[in-house]
Amino acid sequence: MSELINNLFISNFEQIMKRFLNRLVCFVCILLFVITVGIFLPATPREKKSLLFSKIAKDSLLKVTKSPRIIFIGGSNLSFGLNSQMIKDSLHYFPINTSIQASLGIIYMMDDVWQYLKKNDVVILVPEYANFYGNFAYGSEELLRIELDIYPIKNISLRKKQWLNIAKFIPKYAFSKFRPSEYINIKENDIYGIHSYNQYGDVDAHWYKKSVKYEPITKFHGALNDAVFNSIETFNNKLKSRGILFYVSYPCFQKTSYNHCAKQINEIEKKLKQSQINILGSPDKYCFDDSLTFNKPYHLTKSGLDRRTQFLIEDLKVAMK
Repeated sequence: MSELINNLFISNFEQIMKRFLNRLVCFVCILLFVITVGIFLPATPREKKSLLFSKIAKDSLLKVTKSPRIIFIGGSNLSFGLNSQMIKDSLHYFPINTSIQASLGIIYMMDDVWQYLKKNDVVILVPEYANFYGNFAYGSEELLRIELDIYPIKNISLRKKQWLNIAKFIPKYAFSKFRPSEYINIKENDIYGIHSYNQYGDVDAHWYKKSVKYEPITKFHGALNDAVFNSIETFNNKLKSRGILFYVSYPCFQKTSYNHCAKQINEIEKKLKQSQINILGSPDKYCFDDSLTFNKPYHLTKSGLDRRTQFLIEDLKVAMK
């Protein structure tokens, strides 16, 4: 009797598991199908109005602008922290501010701009400090969106580490294509929109707005990443071989955040000084009082960015003598 009960139990259990596995396989197949469709759908109307799509205009500037040129590479410490007209008036080079967002990662920024560089260009790399720690330099969700929405044919250009870093955002990215809010009642953000930039690539939409309260940065996550410093040195050597001047400078940074992160910033400065790279300025020079920041530790008010630009001009005049 007990053997019969056991056999019935086993038989029922096997049937239940079979149904469960069949349903699980169906669910996974449907999920993969939705994700695949989402990946191949074009950018949504909301996405097309975002600051990421300013890359098209910035790339066009890189293609058509003639020498002499100064090309700035970095995140929003440059887009929200530079007055390129002052650079042009003072140094008589045409400035191109390629910066969009730090979360694209400094590895992508260097790799991507390479195709547009010309002999006698002056290239200035200004990474946000987080790029030197952990895996930040390999990009985040915004890099995935740049690759799949703006230049989908070129997305094979990313390095393996970049794909490993951004792959976790694929489901979120794919499902966002099915949200009604991405297609209905679309309004461009007045600060982070595609039209927030001027003819040089600077964000000027915030120049005459009041500062917004925000939380300071308390630390950069992860260990110091030697591979990032090596990538910058490799980039430096490649530029030298093409007759291109290359400098690295420090980002503008809120004083409160700077004080929190001073030890980590000192580690970055020490490491850069050990390299063969030409350095402009020092971290403390580009540390700004909280009153000169706009809405994030790396974003400056008009008064702040004018001062920061003047510091860059002074450093460049000395370096380029």
